[in-house]
Amino acid sequence: MNRKSRMIILMFFILIIGGCKFSAEDLNPFTIPIESENPMVVGVSMANMKEDVYKVMKEAIMEYKTEINADIIWKDANNDIRQQEEDIKSLIEQKVDIIIFHAVRTDEPGKEIIRLINKLNIPIVALDRLPKDSKVDAYISADNFRAGQLQARYLADQIDKKGNIIILKGDKNTNVTDNITIGNESELKNNKEIKIIKEEFHHNWSKKLAKETIDQILKDNQKIDGIIANNDKLALGAIAALEENNMSEKVFVVGSDASREASIAIAQGKLDATIDKMSYTMGKKALIVASFIVRGTDWNWDRTIKNGEHDIKLIISPVKLIDKYNIETLEERWGKLPTKE
Repeated sequence: MNRKSRMIILMFFILIIGGCKFSAEDLNPFTIPIESENPMVVGVSMANMKEDVYKVMKEAIMEYKTEINADIIWKDANNDIRQQEEDIKSLIEQKVDIIIFHAVRTDEPGKEIIRLINKLNIPIVALDRLPKDSKVDAYISADNFRAGQLQARYLADQIDKKGNIIILKGDKNTNVTDNITIGNESELKNNKEIKIIKEEFHHNWSKKLAKETIDQILKDNQKIDGIIANNDKLALGAIAALEENNMSEKVFVVGSDASREASIAIAQGKLDATIDKMSYTMGKKALIVASFIVRGTDWNWDRTIKNGEHDIKLIISPVKLIDKYNIETLEERWGKLPTKE
């Protein structure tokens, strides 16, 4: 009888004799920390570390590495696909056991990096972004489609389901942009009195470019009732443009990611809502799944999705809309949020 079997039998014995209550989660191997004499070496390649959401992911991974006995080698590509390729080559040279991969791009350049890793039979956990038609061992993602739906539903309610809106899209080379925007559009398609007057991509999710987009629309004297942004940086860029044009109190703005800056903006009444993608949970799950894959242990996933010709095991992190009525729930993450500038 192996160690895992003895552990499960012992837990049931305690349950029967002691009358203790265990949830299904307690008996789920996915939630049980893994013990091993030898640390595994995990390479983490991040597209960038400028965003709060990625800093929180790193916090989760670094906090949990001791429990599963892992050494972490961290790489930040600074949104440069060529740098990310060099980062991956460096991780390969350092003989990592597995790579957690957060792609700068999910089109062909990102796919080429995955192919490079595949050739060496190094397992991959894709985090947040999934390169198209690529083989990975697991994909950890926020429910971006649902996030887009929540954004659009909230905004539609605020503008009484009629008016002109803008969708500020992220970088055209990431699947996150596609999925959250599809969620927006699926929710809005049945609102016949809501008109999407502009959808615009923004390279590297640039706050500056988002501001320029809104500046131009206002310069053209187009009426705006609401703005949906694929992430908080884009939303904050839009708010900057609205404030300069004395329009901030006339236009509803919804972001996504629940960054610290966006959370403060909600507390101060500047941003109407954002989407919390539970980034700490995503980082933690990525590391746990990596440990199961390296150590050959069974693990649970939510469903299998098609990625070109490949079947990918997907774990979905839940999402939640945050507005002025529940913004205090983020103070555990960011500390006390100032309500005044």
